[in-house]
Amino acid sequence: MTGTGTGARSAVRTLVEAARRRVRLRTRLRRLRHAWRSRFPRRLPTWPDDLPPTQPPATRQVDGRIRVAPAGGNPQGRQRYTPQVLVGELTLEPGQTGPGRWRIRLTDGRVVAAGWVGQPLESSLAAALTRIGGVTCRPAPHDPPGAWARLVAQLATTGLVLHVDPVAAAPWQSWLAPSLMSLLVEPLPPTEADPMNWELRSVRQRRVALREHGDGPTPPSVSALLVTKRPELVPGVLTTLAGQTYPQLEIVVAVHGGPEPELPASLDRPVTTLTVSAEQTLGEALSAATAAASGTVVTKVDDDDRYGPEHIWDLVLARQFSGATVVGKGAEFVYLEPKDLTVRRRMGAETFTDTVAGGTIAIDQDALAEVDGWPPVPRSVDRALLDRVIDASGTIYRTHPFGFIYVRHGNGHTWDPGMEYFLRDPVRTWPGLPWYDEFGTQ
Repeated sequence: MTGTGTGARSAVRTLVEAARRRVRLRTRLRRLRHAWRSRFPRRLPTWPDDLPPTQPPATRQVDGRIRVAPAGGNPQGRQRYTPQVLVGELTLEPGQTGPGRWRIRLTDGRVVAAGWVGQPLESSLAAALTRIGGVTCRPAPHDPPGAWARLVAQLATTGLVLHVDPVAAAPWQSWLAPSLMSLLVEPLPPTEADPMNWELRSVRQRRVALREHGDGPTPPSVSALLVTKRPELVPGVLTTLAGQTYPQLEIVVAVHGGPEPELPASLDRPVTTLTVSAEQTLGEALSAATAAASGTVVTKVDDDDRYGPEHIWDLVLARQFSGATVVGKGAEFVYLEPKDLTVRRRMGAETFTDTVAGGTIAIDQDALAEVDGWPPVPRSVDRALLDRVIDASGTIYRTHPFGFIYVRHGNGHTWDPGMEYFLRDPVRTWPGLPWYDEFGTQ
């Protein structure tokens, strides 16, 4: 029996080490890819004058509001901003019989993107838009207002930062959500501004555009699953989750090997609490929490990470436009508690991938059941679930990283490569926490 137990433990250690090697290899390949793209950026394409529409429109008007289908606009492929921000002008040429053609020109007169109003964004055009930082809209006096409303709503969903003069937008602003218009009339950041200013503007704009103008199903109910061995941390996590802007959110708390936690006196969210025996694995505890959840979508949250107020909305929107089995965020912003330092790591975003941070995983309950639920393992349950999804031909999408800070304490982590691992060649660092509304730190 002893030999059998030793052999089993050895086999488990071999499997865990193999998984860690795969993760390290993927990390190295991602870093090489991003370093190559930063050093040798791809050239923007040029666009011919004649681009006739060939597909059914991807935008429509519903009850006085423009709606944009995922094929018509989404932020897939948009990465973080760099100090070299491309800025152009957006103009419209009304069509006599068609929807009208739009163009984006740089200051040198070169057309770097062009398309037809309301048409789906084919791959080369979508890729070109991700490499343009922002545009100033230049409506002409006799341009059809409906065409401009469709165009602005469509391009706003891609994350391209837009600015329009409020007087010029007056004929068509009623077709757009007031929350989107309030962002569109803000001046563009200076090209020499902090790239974070551009990126945050892009994230806020596309979030509002997708939320208010996305043409998709009704947003689902969501259950946030918190499995913890530290019930003393539960009140703080509940307060954070109660501050989420997403309306259809319930919270399920499973205390793993401890008593039920004390709840804050006033919470305007439905909360379910349960206890799970310490003998059960983390995966089994998550399964118990999922069984108690009523949401269409479940999302895992960790008791020591930090979540901004729009975090759940970000996951729901990514699920809607990507159609992925699992959506989440990367552990791109990492707070190193012993050093009181936050680092931004070099990671890709708005992309299909094989890895998202465990404390951000969101998946439909039906899709979770199709892969036999949470793996009943004591640790690395996030990686094990993602592997199950991949093995079942599912997809994983990593949206932008804002609104999530991964916290490292220096001990007690099931995966611990050491503090120096997170300090290797960061994009940026901040003393303490980064003070931005997106992280809920202001």
